[in-house]
Amino acid sequence: MSAATSILDQAWLSMLNLTLGLILIRLASKDDYGIYTQLYVAGIFAAGIGEALITSPLTTLASTYPEDQRRAMVGHLDRFQGRLSTIVALLFGLGCAAVTNWAQMGQPLWLGLGFAFYVKTNAIREYRRSSLFIEGEAQRVLWIDLRYGIAALACTGLLIWMEWLHIPAVFGMLGVANLVALLGTHAHPVPATDAVPDYRYAVREAWKRGRLGLPGSILAWIINYSYLYLTAAWLGAAATADLNASRLLLMPISLTVLAWSRVARPLIGRRLIERDRRGLRRLLVVSVVGMEVLTLAYIGVLWLAFPLLQQHVLGANYASAQHLVLGWGFYFAVNAARWIGTAALLAVDRYGSTLAVTAVSLTLVLISMNILIPRYGTAGAVMSLTLVETVGLILVWFIYWRSPRKITAL
Repeated sequence: MSAATSILDQAWLSMLNLTLGLILIRLASKDDYGIYTQLYVAGIFAAGIGEALITSPLTTLASTYPEDQRRAMVGHLDRFQGRLSTIVALLFGLGCAAVTNWAQMGQPLWLGLGFAFYVKTNAIREYRRSSLFIEGEAQRVLWIDLRYGIAALACTGLLIWMEWLHIPAVFGMLGVANLVALLGTHAHPVPATDAVPDYRYAVREAWKRGRLGLPGSILAWIINYSYLYLTAAWLGAAATADLNASRLLLMPISLTVLAWSRVARPLIGRRLIERDRRGLRRLLVVSVVGMEVLTLAYIGVLWLAFPLLQQHVLGANYASAQHLVLGWGFYFAVNAARWIGTAALLAVDRYGSTLAVTAVSLTLVLISMNILIPRYGTAGAVMSLTLVETVGLILVWFIYWRSPRKITAL
């Protein structure tokens, strides 16, 4: 039931992300959409910091604690998350304003404020969602995201009606939607001073894993999203709009994999504690096969429907995006299997191994992109990412299979 609810939740978020993206593709200029995608990706980087330092370690640790200690950990790390997210939001807002001013893109103050507001509110919402997943409350997560989506769509409609669909207003609108999503939920209570574990212990245990997870998260972000900035440097902002428009159509695949990981990582942890090798093996095999079947089916439907999307949704400015769809489809098929393997490694506390894999991938992506983008244009960026994902897939599963028998099912 939790898995089905999580998939429904991610399907809703996928539809929302796709809708908002298509609205901007249709109503904003190609350069403005290219700038929006680069800032949105920077927001993913900001969220990844909290994920690596707090949420991912908490997910790993939660299955090892009894209920009262687990709740204390969640409460302590909620407090830590609040402090960390404020610092991150301020730094990213200042950075956004500085770059906007340097590039003379206009409205640096408002864009910096809107982006900082979005980063902060998004961090609060993401931690609330993650802690509810850990507690097995997937249905409550769905209600949070339903409120978020309805608020985002309503605010977008208001911006369109006011003819104020500018980038600073868009990020401000997303921040407001985050706050609306949190209505009716409550922050985790601060544990008592004599609670076990205490605040320092909770932060220390998270940091022991997060200090390895954070470099990996940063490297993974560079591997997955540097193509936008390298493409902009080689080909211009309009080329990034083509890349992201075609990738946007396939984002439901990525979000479905994310939905799986939210539910499956705690399940993997329980299988390990119970030493249920057969159950863990079945979970991983079914997950890989199921994701690949869904991916191939979605790519087929999208390819057949693309002419209609081109005519009625994307518009003539994105006619060159069709040839990128199959390339992105193959990339996401490889990415799904690689991501499941990475989640399995994290669940068995192999943070160091995932860092080693991302370091190899980073080297490969920086070399291949600077060779393939100048030679093949936007298609070269997709080719480079697919090559890197294929190498990562092989390395991740090889490390998992070679892990000590006491922690692995395969």
